[in-house]
Order: sequence, then structure tokens, then C-alpha cells
Amino acid sequence: VAISNARLHQLISRQAYSDTLTGLPNRRALDERLEDEVVAARRNNYSFAVMMMDLDGFKAVNDTYGHSTGDEVLRIAFSHLARGVRNTDFLARYGGDELTLILTQSDMSSAQIVASKITETMRNLKYKLPDGKNPKLGISGGIALYPIHGQIAPDLLRAADAALYYAKKHNRGSFQVARGITGPLSKPNIRGE
Repeated sequence: VAISNARLHQLISRQAYSDTLTGLPNRRALDERLEDEVVAARRNNYSFAVMMMDLDGFKAVNDTYGHSTGDEVLRIAFSHLARGVRNTDFLARYGGDELTLILTQSDMSSAQIVASKITETMRNLKYKLPDGKNPKLGISGGIALYPIHGQIAPDLLRAADAALYYAKKHNRGSFQVARGITGPLSKPNIRGE
């Protein structure tokens, strides 16, 4: 009974921190990991990057083929992206078709290289829709760097999200770098070309 209870507790704990659709860590797990990363970076004096990402073209898949096909596309796309993440980094489903990636002990040039690789990974994603077509999916993102764009977890998420919003609105398919928590966004972008 004790072993059974321990396994059940472990299963419930794992489910509490996992997204049921994709198997990736969920928002709760992300929030805890980001807090831990801020504490570690402050203590050990290193920088790290937070990348907020959103699939481009996903709404058209859901609208055209329905949510079950959309769910399958999310599972495949997110799994495809997760395979390219270092073991030390942390990729989580933020919600809907949004992901957040924590690049531990990284600077801006490292984050920009990862952004280029993510863009290329999405460009190479192969999946056949029910009618035999390939979905036209891309990815847009925002990058925030600790401690430049925020010194606490919520500020980093806000800065990365604002940069993502700017990318979606002004340069879809790119990764924009945050300027600060509330400041204007920088012009440089990463297209992965």
C-alpha cells in the first residue's frame, strides 16, 4: 500500500507540472523554474535568457481542420522543438500555441543563435494535414535577458512577451529583443536566414 501510495503521489505531482496535451512542463512548472533560475543567476552572477514564442499560422490550422488536428500539430511541433533544446535549458508550454524557453547561463549572442536554430527547425517541420497539405507554420519570438531586461521573474516574462507581441505585429517570423520592462523594443531581429 505504501509503495502504491508513493507511486500515485509521484504520478499526481508529475501531472501537476506537465501539460496534458504536449507532455511539456506547464505554466506552473515554468514559474517555479524561472524563480529558481533568477535566484541561481543572482547568487552565481551569470546571465540567462527567456524566450517567449508563438506559432505563426496555427489559428488557420485549427479553423480549417478542427481542434483535434490542431492538437496533433501542436504535439508534433512542440516535440520537434523540444528535441533541439539543451538538457540544461527548460522548455514549457505557456498556453495555447505559446512556448517559453529558459536558456540557462546564456548571453544575448547565444540566445540569438538559438533563435535562428528554432526558426530553422520550424521551417523544416514536416507534417501532412488530413487533406495531404503541409501546414504553413512559422514562429515568432521575444527575447529578454537577465538582469538587463528584468531582475525578477515576472518582469522577465513581461519583457519577453512585449518583444514577442512586437514581433507578431511588426515582423512576423522573427525574434525581437526586448529593450527593457516597459521601454521600446530594439530594431535588430533574428530571421534564421
